[in-house]
Amino acid sequence: MNKNRDLAVRILEEVGGEKNIANYTHCATRLRLVLNEEDDGMVQSVKSLPGVIDVVRKGGQFQIVIGNTVDKVYNEFSELTGGIEKQDNSGDTEKGNIFSRIIATMSAVFAPFVYVLAAAGTIQGALIILSQIWPNIADTGTYQVFDVISWSPFTFLPIFIAITASKHFKTNTYTAVFANAALVAPGFSELAQRAGAGEGISFFGMPLSETVYTSTVIPAILLVWLLSYLERILERILPEAVTRLFTPLFSVLIAVPLTIIVIGPLAAAGANVVAAGYTALAVSFPALAGIIIGGAWQLFVLLGVHWGITPVILANHEQYGMDTFQVYQTIAVISQVGAALAVFLKTKKKEVRSVSLSAAITGLFGITEPAIYGVNLRFKKPFFYWNLYWGNCFISDKFL
Repeated sequence: MNKNRDLAVRILEEVGGEKNIANYTHCATRLRLVLNEEDDGMVQSVKSLPGVIDVVRKGGQFQIVIGNTVDKVYNEFSELTGGIEKQDNSGDTEKGNIFSRIIATMSAVFAPFVYVLAAAGTIQGALIILSQIWPNIADTGTYQVFDVISWSPFTFLPIFIAITASKHFKTNTYTAVFANAALVAPGFSELAQRAGAGEGISFFGMPLSETVYTSTVIPAILLVWLLSYLERILERILPEAVTRLFTPLFSVLIAVPLTIIVIGPLAAAGANVVAAGYTALAVSFPALAGIIIGGAWQLFVLLGVHWGITPVILANHEQYGMDTFQVYQTIAVISQVGAALAVFLKTKKKEVRSVSLSAAITGLFGITEPAIYGVNLRFKKPFFYWNLYWGNCFISDKFL
């Protein structure tokens, strides 16, 4: 038995078996379970398993911090439990208040493809560096093709969201892709731009909104959420002989117009208001914005609620073509890396050196859980020093 399967087996045993699991997913470093029953003893037993960094109970989820191999453990775990198809679909399995459910949804939606966005961002960064070294390269066809490639995941972000959100809300993936593809189709974007330019285009007797849905987040998620309810209702009322055709047909015919007329404009406006509020703070009081975001970001990671800010970041990019939140966020991440690296340089213990170096390298790619749980919180002072001195850590020998 390989170590990932062994860990999945042990986790399943310690959390009470398949019958105690209402739902599960994973993010970049955590296996996130929704359990019917949980207790402190279960936390301690799972935390003690080899390969588990920590256990966090937050937002109605039993979050098992594993690290970079979480996707492999998740695949083994999914095989053991029979996959998402055999889970309880009878009702809403999420626990906690509305804020907890929103965070859980954001995590489930973005975690599976976050590295795709990171890869696209890396291409963009490389193109920017090349254009600084060789300004004329921006006029070449090669540069322009790679520029299109780098922006494509962001342009068609609602389609990525359709795939992951359909699994989270337990609705038909292909119907969700169909509905969200309609929102980002070039023809619809052209109609919205013409409406924004003042052309009178009506939709069901109402002026068509100028909202363009490429790169949007909230409208795409709400559309799939609405589809999940429509699908269940239609499957109950339609004759079995026609449900395979008419369920996706009526779902799309109802959900897409509702999104265009009501949900989309309201959701886009709400996200833009939040983004505008943050941008106003960053422009007027940048130091204060840096202190708040940089000082609190790793605490958000600790609680597992950091995914909830993703729509604001994307709304900033959509509205302003840039985002400053990630600057402060990245400073916090690099400072956490600096704290782990300081431990590596300071300690004489072989095991601590190995863990801290690995955690520091992983943190350079934006994943700080190994540094937080494996090093900095473990010795306490490094975690607080990164916050106070932005990674300039002076660590007492007695902790190492």
